[in-house]
Amino acid sequence: MANEIQYLHDDAAETLYATVRNLSGEFCNASGDGTFAPFALADWPDYAVALTQVASATGGNVAVQGTFPSAVADGCYLLDIFIRGGASPARTDFRVATVQVNWHGGVLTAADSWSVGALRTVLAVLAGNMSFDESTGEAVFLDAEDGSTPRASYKVSATSVGRSEASVS
Repeated sequence: MANEIQYLHDDAAETLYATVRNLSGEFCNASGDGTFAPFALADWPDYAVALTQVASATGGNVAVQGTFPSAVADGCYLLDIFIRGGASPARTDFRVATVQVNWHGGVLTAADSWSVGALRTVLAVLAGNMSFDESTGEAVFLDAEDGSTPRASYKVSATSVGRSEASVS
């Protein structure tokens, strides 16, 4: 994938970049293998993810985009957006935004974004709309709105004591 990071900035004359941190506060080596390590001032340029303008603009609002480091494992991260003040990224650059994001299977989403399917699954579980098949040990949670569309399932197997299988649709 490419250009998963997208940001709308209010000054086309400024150059932006992003950094990625894990929830332990470690920084991602975006210019290398995508590993995380404690902050080191000398490594600041290696943390930078370039953000380029989508279309050339000389003033006003501008859309920028960049590629999230593909070697980073699925998970929740902090994405910081900076205005580059000099020729290269520096620790003294001004941070304009921080967003918590989820990275999963090459897809980047805001951590607080919910899909309609996820909301319907939660509502199905909370509403208790479910069917249970005793022969298979599978509980299926049905859509809270229509009461028939399967949204999530949970299966317990007698042969796998202490383990279970779950799926969400």
